[in-house]
Amino acid sequence: MTRLARTFTRVQSISPWLSLVVLVGMSQALPNRAQFNPQAQLRQAEVAAAVQAAPRLIGPWVGEDEQVSPQAQKLLRPNALLSRTYRRPGGPRVHVLVVHCSDARDMIGHYPPVCYPSSGWIAAPTQGSDDDQLAFAGRTLPVRVYRFRRLRDHGREEQIRIFSAFVLPDGTVTRLIDDINQQSQRLAVSVQGVAQLQVVTSGRIDRAEAVQAASEVLLGLGDLFDALRVPQGEDGDA
Repeated sequence: MTRLARTFTRVQSISPWLSLVVLVGMSQALPNRAQFNPQAQLRQAEVAAAVQAAPRLIGPWVGEDEQVSPQAQKLLRPNALLSRTYRRPGGPRVHVLVVHCSDARDMIGHYPPVCYPSSGWIAAPTQGSDDDQLAFAGRTLPVRVYRFRRLRDHGREEQIRIFSAFVLPDGTVTRLIDDINQQSQRLAVSVQGVAQLQVVTSGRIDRAEAVQAASEVLLGLGDLFDALRVPQGEDGDA
């Protein structure tokens, strides 16, 4: 569900965002979208400011923002959105997507097993456990691992690996979409918001190399994880 322009070709980057249209349209119809209190509004502003300030230079990594279609943004209604590809000389490319929604219901159904297959990707073996961890700056994020493949022009196969997690309002990190669906069932809880993190690498590189590269990039996003209240020195939802 990220635009992977120039990461894996501009054509493939557009379709995951277009696949959100039907899913997000469902959330638009949900009733009783509550007014946010001042505390919630302050939190939204803090997260948005942290996303805006996310550095483009992280050690040897250089980041380049990837455009997200206005239509997708209108439907998803994110409070804050980071879509950026980091590169370093001789290293793999790492795409980071962070979407913070003010209402958890806007995140319903937005996770790789739904969005990517609807865009033509086919699930592939994860080459190990479906679960992993990204460790950086005293934080340990539990992530769910997905791999997808699809054929491009001239029969060339492309592969991607996705490390996916959600961040609840209290900073708890979970791999499970069920936790988001549960949060969305109660209005008072739903309007506290939720964030989704996806870190995308080529599926052709070794998994250990992908974990290392992802962790190096996330190391430079400490202020953003502070704003999301992800604790240091503790595992998330291991």
